[in-house]
Amino acid sequence: MKRIIAFVTTQNQEVAVEIINVFTTGDGRKIATVEALPIDGKEIRPFTQYTHGGPCQSSDARISIAALKNIAIAVELPVTLAAEVGSL
Repeated sequence: MKRIIAFVTTQNQEVAVEIINVFTTGDGRKIATVEALPIDGKEIRPFTQYTHGGPCQSSDARISIAALKNIAIAVELPVTLAAEVGSL
């Protein structure tokens, strides 16, 4: 499976994100829907969203393409079965 990975700076830290979707606004700006990648298997919520109840933390955000750095395509390789000791 291919994933598009990038980095964004939020709260003075570089956060690795996966680009989920990109759309173009009526005035030509490109906005990406991104989701923060887990760190050590734990979900992180680095983005602040403002709601009627006040600010809350979220793992996804919509940001300008210009704010993304080091955009790359990551390919997940299939997991191969490990050989048992002495079987080779």
